[in-house]
Amino acid sequence: MKDLVEALSAFPKLQTIESYQSDRNRPAWICFYYGNSICELSDFALGYLGKELMEGLGEGTCLSINVKTYGLPQGELSIRPRVMSKLVSMLLDDNSKPSGSREI
Repeated sequence: MKDLVEALSAFPKLQTIESYQSDRNRPAWICFYYGNSICELSDFALGYLGKELMEGLGEGTCLSINVKTYGLPQGELSIRPRVMSKLVSMLLDDNSKPSGSREI
């Protein structure tokens, strides 16, 4: 989980809220904010991260956006242990960066 949090921290607008290390029965998960609006979060989560996840990892991950009546909208990513290292590699790989930059 530490490696995933570090890989995600390369995105300047991403702020990790909380995370859970996986065990045998449940996947790991991480909750995060991205930017200051639902538009920024959805562009990142659905336009970039979700596309990368589905193309590279398939059913090993789940990504959602939660909108509440208070605070900023949150992204939630759950990851099966079997794909954790591949996800971290994808996020760190220069070829997977949108337009060669971590700024989205």
